[in-house]
Amino acid sequence: MNKAIVIGHDAVNALGLVQSLGREGVDVTAILECEKSELIRHSNYAKEIVPVGDFDEAVEVLLTRFIGQEKIPVFPAGDGIALTLAQNYERLGKHFLIEHLTGAYTMEQLMSKELQIELAIKHKFNVPYSVCLCKPFCAPETMVYPCIVKPLVSCLGDKRDILIAQNAEELKDILDNRVSFSESVIIQQFIDKDYEYDMMGCAYKNGEVYIPLSDRMVKFNRQLQDTSTVSYIEPLDAEIAVEVEKIKTLMNDIGYVGLFSVEFMHNKKDGLIYFTEVNFRNDGENAFIVHEGVNLPFLHFQDLLDQPKKLFTPTTKSRKYIWEGIHFSNLIKRGITFREWLSDLKGVDGFLYYFKDDKAPFFYQFANKVLRKFHLS
Repeated sequence: MNKAIVIGHDAVNALGLVQSLGREGVDVTAILECEKSELIRHSNYAKEIVPVGDFDEAVEVLLTRFIGQEKIPVFPAGDGIALTLAQNYERLGKHFLIEHLTGAYTMEQLMSKELQIELAIKHKFNVPYSVCLCKPFCAPETMVYPCIVKPLVSCLGDKRDILIAQNAEELKDILDNRVSFSESVIIQQFIDKDYEYDMMGCAYKNGEVYIPLSDRMVKFNRQLQDTSTVSYIEPLDAEIAVEVEKIKTLMNDIGYVGLFSVEFMHNKKDGLIYFTEVNFRNDGENAFIVHEGVNLPFLHFQDLLDQPKKLFTPTTKSRKYIWEGIHFSNLIKRGITFREWLSDLKGVDGFLYYFKDDKAPFFYQFANKVLRKFHLS
């Protein structure tokens, strides 16, 4: 078997999977929730693109078009499709190889930040003070300010509901008037961070959990919910290695098999690392890890197929990377100055979309953003 299917939006997460698997010789079909692919169609590695109206349709496409004598590995590129695949696992698991759970929890339960916090506390992570609420919202009497309001389950809410309150009055206004898309929210103590960690790994069927490198994110696009723009891909140092061991016990506890990422914030006030959330699917920044020597999606592909795993050698140095599309968007929307943008590019070792054997998506994104800026597309 040398085929795989990637399902998601026509965006960075699915593109990263297509490129990561394709460069190892895997024939990749991309099932994308879009009318027409504008990004991934530019990749050399997308052997076929199948547009669908929603992820429920994607499941039906799998069952009608891709059932064969051999089970094909399927990769979800986002929370929404990861949840949809899990909810349809009884139908799909007979015919496809998919990220899955062997423990007592369901994927829907694990995507709730309320349960994630309970599990984080159980496994001795530092956790910000948190309160979970369902509509109709009523502001808690006790809260640590400033605080941040977020959807309780990311894929069932909307990033536009991520809002910061400086005091009780602002929190009440947010809950009464500004949360428009989410039926349930989590309110957390706001961490005054100096950097974040995005710890990406793969949990294998035999219980081994592999986390080769750390992604330390140091600059962010404030206009896009603090999406990172500048990161350092580094060997595991003493600070984060402690958290890595906790992640391994967490993954074994819940019985997860598949790609994942765990996010942390480093609090510049008390110097502690705080757990924020787990993503049970490929991470959009996983291409950084691929660039630095370890192809986690391909290792997951081999694990699902019971193939001997390829030996990858992770970098032993700190390497600077830029998520170029988000970084450029920050410039054209005046979140940073041109001088700041140029300064960030100094000493950069690579970019998220840029693979030397698949350059078209990298250049397309800039042309697209310029055209949109001047209303030409």
